[in-house]
Amino acid sequence: MRITSLVECSTRIMVRLASLQPGATLSAEKLSDLENVSRDYVDQILQRLRKGGLVASTRGAQGGYSLAKASSAISIGELVRAVEGQVFEEVCERYSSGEHECRHMSNCGIRPVWLRLGEMIEGFLDKVTLDQLTVPEPRAFAATMAFIKDFEKEGRIQHDKRR
Repeated sequence: MRITSLVECSTRIMVRLASLQPGATLSAEKLSDLENVSRDYVDQILQRLRKGGLVASTRGAQGGYSLAKASSAISIGELVRAVEGQVFEEVCERYSSGEHECRHMSNCGIRPVWLRLGEMIEGFLDKVTLDQLTVPEPRAFAATMAFIKDFEKEGRIQHDKRR
Protein backbone atom coordinates (compact mmCIF):
# COMPACT_ATOMS: atom_id res chain seq x y z
CA MET A 1 0.00 0.00 0.00
CA ARG A 2 1.30 3.40 -0.92
CA ILE A 3 0.42 6.51 1.08
CA THR A 4 -0.12 9.13 -1.62
CA SER A 5 0.82 12.78 -1.28
CA LEU A 6 -2.91 13.51 -1.39
CA VAL A 7 -3.51 11.39 1.72
CA GLU A 8 -0.45 12.81 3.49
CA CYS A 9 -1.35 16.45 2.79
CA SER A 10 -5.01 15.86 3.63
CA THR A 11 -4.06 14.29 6.94
CA ARG A 12 -1.73 17.18 7.80
CA ILE A 13 -4.46 19.71 6.98
CA MET A 14 -6.99 17.82 9.10
CA VAL A 15 -4.55 17.59 12.04
CA ARG A 16 -3.94 21.33 11.71
CA LEU A 17 -7.70 22.01 11.80
CA ALA A 18 -8.16 19.60 14.72
CA SER A 19 -5.60 21.61 16.69
CA LEU A 20 -7.63 24.84 16.45
CA GLN A 21 -9.50 26.31 19.39
CA PRO A 22 -13.29 25.73 19.24
CA GLY A 23 -14.93 28.17 16.82
CA ALA A 24 -11.65 29.10 15.14
CA THR A 25 -11.08 28.72 11.40
CA LEU A 26 -8.15 28.79 9.01
CA SER A 27 -8.28 30.13 5.47
CA ALA A 28 -7.12 28.02 2.55
CA GLU A 29 -4.31 30.54 2.03
CA LYS A 30 -3.12 30.16 5.64
CA LEU A 31 -3.32 26.35 5.42
CA SER A 32 -1.27 26.53 2.23
CA ASP A 33 1.40 28.61 3.98
CA LEU A 34 1.46 26.53 7.16
CA GLU A 35 1.72 23.21 5.33
CA ASN A 36 3.97 24.47 2.53
CA VAL A 37 1.59 23.15 -0.12
CA SER A 38 0.33 25.04 -3.16
CA ARG A 39 -2.92 26.93 -2.73
CA ASP A 40 -4.51 25.08 -5.68
CA TYR A 41 -3.70 21.72 -4.10
CA VAL A 42 -5.10 22.84 -0.73
CA ASP A 43 -8.29 23.99 -2.49
CA GLN A 44 -8.65 20.58 -4.15
CA ILE A 45 -8.14 18.80 -0.84
CA LEU A 46 -10.57 21.04 1.02
CA GLN A 47 -13.20 20.49 -1.66
CA ARG A 48 -12.92 16.70 -1.25
CA LEU A 49 -12.95 16.96 2.53
CA ARG A 50 -15.99 19.23 2.46
CA LYS A 51 -17.80 16.88 0.07
CA GLY A 52 -16.94 14.02 2.43
CA GLY A 53 -18.53 15.90 5.33
CA LEU A 54 -15.26 16.30 7.23
CA VAL A 55 -14.72 20.07 7.00
CA ALA A 56 -17.05 23.02 7.08
CA SER A 57 -16.43 26.39 5.49
CA THR A 58 -17.43 29.78 6.84
CA ARG A 59 -17.68 32.84 4.60
CA GLY A 60 -16.70 36.37 5.50
CA ALA A 61 -13.75 38.32 6.84
CA GLN A 62 -13.25 35.86 9.72
CA GLY A 63 -14.19 32.90 7.56
CA GLY A 64 -12.21 29.84 6.73
CA TYR A 65 -12.29 26.12 7.35
CA SER A 66 -12.89 24.06 10.47
CA LEU A 67 -13.76 20.47 11.23
CA ALA A 68 -17.38 19.56 10.51
CA LYS A 69 -17.47 17.31 13.59
CA ALA A 70 -15.37 16.48 16.61
CA SER A 71 -11.87 15.21 15.87
CA SER A 72 -12.64 12.13 17.98
CA ALA A 73 -15.46 11.30 15.54
CA ILE A 74 -13.26 11.40 12.42
CA SER A 75 -11.26 8.29 11.60
CA ILE A 76 -8.25 8.25 9.33
CA GLY A 77 -10.06 5.62 7.25
CA GLU A 78 -12.93 8.07 6.74
CA LEU A 79 -10.43 10.77 5.75
CA VAL A 80 -8.71 8.48 3.23
CA ARG A 81 -12.05 7.46 1.70
CA ALA A 82 -13.05 11.14 1.41
CA VAL A 83 -9.96 12.05 -0.62
CA GLU A 84 -9.07 8.78 -2.39
CA GLY A 85 -12.40 6.97 -2.64
CA GLN A 86 -11.07 3.82 -0.96
CA VAL A 87 -8.49 2.85 1.62
CA PHE A 88 -7.10 -0.31 0.06
CA GLU A 89 -7.37 -1.12 -3.60
CA GLU A 90 -8.55 -4.68 -4.03
CA VAL A 91 -5.94 -6.20 -6.32
CA CYS A 92 -8.29 -8.73 -7.90
CA GLU A 93 -10.86 -6.04 -8.70
CA ARG A 94 -8.46 -4.58 -11.26
CA TYR A 95 -9.22 -7.59 -13.42
CA SER A 96 -12.99 -7.60 -12.99
CA SER A 97 -13.57 -5.45 -16.07
CA GLY A 98 -11.72 -4.48 -19.17
CA GLU A 99 -9.61 -6.55 -21.45
CA HIS A 100 -7.43 -8.12 -18.74
CA GLU A 101 -8.84 -11.09 -16.92
CA CYS A 102 -7.32 -12.87 -13.97
CA ARG A 103 -7.06 -16.55 -14.83
CA HIS A 104 -6.53 -17.48 -11.20
CA MET A 105 -9.86 -16.40 -9.68
CA SER A 106 -10.93 -19.93 -8.88
CA ASN A 107 -8.74 -21.87 -6.49
CA CYS A 108 -6.47 -18.85 -5.87
CA GLY A 109 -4.28 -18.90 -2.78
CA ILE A 110 -3.18 -15.28 -3.10
CA ARG A 111 -6.59 -13.59 -3.18
CA PRO A 112 -7.44 -14.35 0.50
CA VAL A 113 -4.15 -12.75 1.55
CA TRP A 114 -4.95 -9.50 -0.26
CA LEU A 115 -8.53 -9.50 1.07
CA ARG A 116 -7.36 -10.04 4.65
CA LEU A 117 -4.65 -7.41 4.35
CA GLY A 118 -7.23 -4.92 3.06
CA GLU A 119 -9.52 -5.71 6.01
CA MET A 120 -6.68 -5.23 8.48
CA ILE A 121 -5.56 -1.92 6.97
CA GLU A 122 -9.13 -0.59 6.82
CA GLY A 123 -9.83 -1.81 10.35
CA PHE A 124 -6.70 -0.13 11.65
CA LEU A 125 -7.33 3.20 9.92
CA ASP A 126 -10.99 3.15 10.98
CA LYS A 127 -9.91 2.89 14.63
CA VAL A 128 -7.33 5.68 14.52
CA THR A 129 -9.07 8.99 15.07
CA LEU A 130 -7.92 12.47 14.22
CA ASP A 131 -7.69 13.50 17.87
CA GLN A 132 -5.11 10.73 18.41
CA LEU A 133 -2.86 12.43 15.87
CA THR A 134 -2.92 15.80 17.63
CA VAL A 135 -1.01 14.44 20.64
CA PRO A 136 2.76 13.97 20.94
CA GLU A 137 4.15 10.98 19.09
CA PRO A 138 4.60 8.67 22.14
CA ARG A 139 0.87 8.89 22.95
CA ALA A 140 -0.10 8.31 19.32
CA PHE A 141 2.22 5.30 19.25
CA ALA A 142 0.57 3.93 22.40
CA ALA A 143 -2.86 4.17 20.74
CA THR A 144 -1.49 2.29 17.74
CA MET A 145 -0.04 -0.45 19.91
CA ALA A 146 -3.36 -0.80 21.76
CA PHE A 147 -5.08 -1.42 18.42
CA ILE A 148 -2.55 -4.09 17.49
CA LYS A 149 -3.01 -5.81 20.87
CA ASP A 150 -6.79 -5.83 20.26
CA PHE A 151 -6.19 -7.50 16.90
CA GLU A 152 -3.99 -10.11 18.58
CA LYS A 153 -6.65 -10.82 21.24
CA GLU A 154 -9.26 -11.28 18.52
CA GLY A 155 -6.95 -13.76 16.79
CA ARG A 156 -6.64 -11.54 13.73
CA ILE A 157 -2.85 -11.36 14.00
CA GLN A 158 -0.83 -14.49 14.55
CA HIS A 159 2.90 -14.42 15.05
CA ASP A 160 5.16 -16.99 13.50
CA LYS A 161 6.43 -18.99 16.50
CA ARG A 162 9.44 -20.27 14.53
CA ARG A 163 11.29 -16.95 14.76
